[in-house]
Amino acid sequence: MKQTQKTILALITLSSIVASAEPYSAQQGLDKIKINVETAKANKVDYEKNLGVINTNMTEIGKAKGQAQKQKDTVNTEILNNNEALKKVVLQEKELQALITAEENKRVEEDKQLKELAALTTKISENQKKREQLIADYKRQMEMVAEEKKSWKGRESELRAQEGKAIESLRGLASQEVAWNTKKKSYEGEVKKWSAEVDKQEKISETYQGLKENK
Repeated sequence: MKQTQKTILALITLSSIVASAEPYSAQQGLDKIKINVETAKANKVDYEKNLGVINTNMTEIGKAKGQAQKQKDTVNTEILNNNEALKKVVLQEKELQALITAEENKRVEEDKQLKELAALTTKISENQKKREQLIADYKRQMEMVAEEKKSWKGRESELRAQEGKAIESLRGLASQEVAWNTKKKSYEGEVKKWSAEVDKQEKISETYQGLKENK
């Protein structure tokens, strides 16, 4: 933001004009007072413009903070949903593994029965085929679940990265807000000071003009 500063001329008060060793003419005194008034007014206008820019910047920062917060909230919601989906997949994986283990145990037991019970060979052989098919199906499902699990884990990493960016953005915006607030207070003080100076110089001008007219 471009800032404008003006050199402030020495102010002439009514008492200093009267007490001067080299008296000013009435017109000279008025001319100097007018210069002081115009200088004060110009400074007031400059600081008011700068204050307007500050207020605009702070409004934009507020909007950016709102957007960053909304993005963070969205990411947090997605993380929660992602975690819930991951829990379901892990549970399904455990269930399938238990089914596979159970079927494998049954197959082992039936291998023993084949040796012990020749009469049941046909029936057990059919069961073995079914068991193999079930195991194959479960293993295919396991492969699919493993891929899905990998996908959800990858998604979680992406969401965490997005969350980190949103948090970093919020931190930067908070820092900017503090800086702009500090500048705002400074320029508000300057506007107040120069407003008072304008009033002061205008009163001096009116007083001096009255003295000139009374002569």
